[in-house]
Amino acid sequence: MPSARRPQRGPSGFTLIELISVIGVVGVVGATAVPRLTALAGEARFASLQVAQGSLSSVAAIAHGQFAIRGRTPDSMQTYGDVALPMVNGYPGADEKLADAAGLAPGYAVHARDAGTLVIVPKDLAGSAAADQCYLVYTQSRTPQSAPVIALGAAASAATCS
Repeated sequence: MPSARRPQRGPSGFTLIELISVIGVVGVVGATAVPRLTALAGEARFASLQVAQGSLSSVAAIAHGQFAIRGRTPDSMQTYGDVALPMVNGYPGADEKLADAAGLAPGYAVHARDAGTLVIVPKDLAGSAAADQCYLVYTQSRTPQSAPVIALGAAASAATCS
Protein backbone atom coordinates (compact mmCIF):
# COMPACT_ATOMS: atom_id res chain seq x y z
CA MET A 1 0.00 0.00 0.00
CA PRO A 2 1.33 3.39 -0.90
CA SER A 3 2.03 5.77 1.93
CA ALA A 4 0.06 9.00 2.11
CA ARG A 5 2.76 11.60 2.25
CA ARG A 6 2.09 15.26 1.84
CA PRO A 7 4.25 17.22 -0.48
CA GLN A 8 6.54 19.64 1.30
CA ARG A 9 5.87 23.34 0.92
CA GLY A 10 8.28 26.23 1.08
CA PRO A 11 8.26 28.73 3.94
CA SER A 12 5.04 30.73 4.29
CA GLY A 13 4.68 34.46 5.09
CA PHE A 14 4.85 37.84 3.42
CA THR A 15 7.78 39.13 1.44
CA LEU A 16 9.47 42.39 2.31
CA ILE A 17 8.09 44.00 -0.85
CA GLU A 18 4.52 43.05 0.10
CA LEU A 19 4.94 44.50 3.60
CA ILE A 20 6.40 47.77 2.30
CA SER A 21 3.56 48.05 -0.25
CA VAL A 22 0.91 47.61 2.45
CA ILE A 23 2.60 50.18 4.71
CA GLY A 24 2.72 52.64 1.81
CA VAL A 25 -0.98 52.19 1.02
CA VAL A 26 -1.93 52.62 4.68
CA GLY A 27 0.19 55.80 4.84
CA VAL A 28 -1.48 57.30 1.77
CA VAL A 29 -4.96 56.50 3.08
CA GLY A 30 -4.07 58.01 6.47
CA ALA A 31 -2.63 61.16 4.89
CA THR A 32 -5.83 61.77 2.93
CA ALA A 33 -8.30 60.75 5.66
CA VAL A 34 -6.94 62.74 8.63
CA PRO A 35 -7.53 66.22 7.13
CA ARG A 36 -11.03 65.18 6.05
CA LEU A 37 -11.87 63.95 9.56
CA THR A 38 -10.60 67.21 11.05
CA ALA A 39 -12.82 69.19 8.68
CA LEU A 40 -15.81 67.07 9.70
CA ALA A 41 -15.40 68.20 13.32
CA GLY A 42 -15.74 71.86 12.27
CA GLU A 43 -18.75 71.07 10.10
CA ALA A 44 -20.39 69.24 13.00
CA ARG A 45 -19.82 72.17 15.42
CA PHE A 46 -21.18 74.66 12.88
CA ALA A 47 -24.24 72.47 12.25
CA SER A 48 -24.82 72.16 16.01
CA LEU A 49 -24.79 75.97 16.29
CA GLN A 50 -27.41 76.14 13.55
CA VAL A 51 -29.53 73.62 15.47
CA ALA A 52 -29.07 75.68 18.66
CA GLN A 53 -30.22 78.76 16.74
CA GLY A 54 -33.38 76.91 15.71
CA SER A 55 -33.98 75.72 19.29
CA LEU A 56 -33.70 79.25 20.68
CA SER A 57 -35.99 80.55 17.94
CA SER A 58 -38.59 77.88 18.76
CA VAL A 59 -38.51 78.61 22.48
CA ALA A 60 -38.83 82.36 21.82
CA ALA A 61 -41.78 81.85 19.45
CA ILE A 62 -43.62 79.44 21.77
CA ALA A 63 -43.03 81.61 24.84
CA HIS A 64 -44.26 84.68 22.92
CA GLY A 65 -47.35 82.76 21.79
CA GLN A 66 -48.10 81.73 25.37
CA PHE A 67 -47.55 85.32 26.45
CA ALA A 68 -50.01 86.59 23.82
CA ILE A 69 -52.67 84.03 24.75
CA ARG A 70 -52.40 84.55 28.50
CA GLY A 71 -52.19 88.34 28.29
CA ARG A 72 -49.42 88.86 30.79
CA THR A 73 -47.50 92.06 31.38
CA PRO A 74 -44.60 92.44 28.92
CA ASP A 75 -41.88 92.12 31.58
CA SER A 76 -43.06 89.19 33.69
CA MET A 77 -41.92 85.63 34.38
CA GLN A 78 -43.30 82.79 32.33
CA THR A 79 -42.84 79.04 32.73
CA TYR A 80 -41.61 77.03 29.76
CA GLY A 81 -41.48 73.35 30.68
CA ASP A 82 -40.00 73.46 34.20
CA VAL A 83 -37.95 76.61 33.53
CA ALA A 84 -39.13 80.05 34.65
CA LEU A 85 -38.14 82.50 31.93
CA PRO A 86 -37.91 86.24 32.48
CA MET A 87 -39.88 87.97 29.72
CA VAL A 88 -38.87 91.25 28.10
CA ASN A 89 -41.34 92.94 25.76
CA GLY A 90 -43.29 89.68 25.54
CA TYR A 91 -40.27 87.54 24.53
CA PRO A 92 -37.77 85.59 26.65
CA GLY A 93 -35.03 87.78 28.06
CA ALA A 94 -31.33 87.11 27.50
CA ASP A 95 -30.87 84.89 30.53
CA GLU A 96 -28.99 81.62 30.99
CA LYS A 97 -32.35 80.00 31.82
CA LEU A 98 -33.27 80.44 28.15
CA ALA A 99 -30.48 78.02 27.18
CA ASP A 100 -31.82 75.54 29.75
CA ALA A 101 -35.33 75.83 28.29
CA ALA A 102 -33.93 75.22 24.78
CA GLY A 103 -31.98 72.17 25.99
CA LEU A 104 -28.59 73.74 25.24
CA ALA A 105 -27.00 73.75 28.68
CA PRO A 106 -25.21 70.36 28.51
CA GLY A 107 -23.26 70.99 25.30
CA TYR A 108 -22.70 74.73 25.32
CA ALA A 109 -21.01 77.40 27.41
CA VAL A 110 -23.55 80.17 27.93
CA HIS A 111 -22.78 83.64 29.28
CA ALA A 112 -24.15 87.16 29.12
CA ARG A 113 -22.03 89.48 27.00
CA ASP A 114 -23.82 92.62 28.19
CA ALA A 115 -27.32 93.58 29.28
CA GLY A 116 -29.74 91.94 26.89
CA THR A 117 -27.24 89.77 25.01
CA LEU A 118 -26.49 86.09 25.54
CA VAL A 119 -23.49 84.37 23.89
CA ILE A 120 -23.51 80.60 23.29
CA VAL A 121 -20.33 78.67 22.40
CA PRO A 122 -19.82 74.91 21.96
CA LYS A 123 -18.33 73.67 25.26
CA ASP A 124 -15.34 72.02 23.61
CA LEU A 125 -14.33 75.40 22.11
CA ALA A 126 -14.98 77.54 25.20
CA GLY A 127 -11.86 79.48 26.17
CA SER A 128 -10.06 78.78 22.88
CA ALA A 129 -9.23 81.16 20.04
CA ALA A 130 -11.88 79.43 17.89
CA ALA A 131 -14.58 80.51 20.39
CA ASP A 132 -14.03 84.12 19.25
CA GLN A 133 -15.39 83.15 15.82
CA CYS A 134 -17.66 80.13 16.41
CA TYR A 135 -20.58 81.34 18.52
CA LEU A 136 -24.27 82.20 18.56
CA VAL A 137 -25.76 85.45 19.91
CA TYR A 138 -29.25 85.93 21.35
CA THR A 139 -30.20 89.61 21.63
CA GLN A 140 -33.44 90.10 23.52
CA SER A 141 -36.31 92.18 22.19
CA ARG A 142 -35.52 95.91 22.39
CA THR A 143 -39.07 97.22 21.87
CA PRO A 144 -42.58 95.75 22.27
CA GLN A 145 -42.88 95.57 18.47
CA SER A 146 -39.60 93.73 17.84
CA ALA A 147 -38.70 90.08 18.15
CA PRO A 148 -35.34 88.96 19.58
CA VAL A 149 -32.43 88.63 17.18
CA ILE A 150 -30.82 85.18 17.13
CA ALA A 151 -27.75 85.13 14.91
CA LEU A 152 -24.55 83.20 14.34
CA GLY A 153 -21.33 85.12 14.87
CA ALA A 154 -20.28 87.12 11.80
CA ALA A 155 -17.30 84.83 11.14
CA ALA A 156 -18.95 81.53 12.14
CA SER A 157 -18.48 78.82 9.52
CA ALA A 158 -17.41 75.20 9.30
CA ALA A 159 -13.82 76.38 8.81
CA THR A 160 -13.77 78.70 11.85
CA CYS A 161 -15.45 76.12 14.08
CA SER A 162 -12.63 73.59 13.57
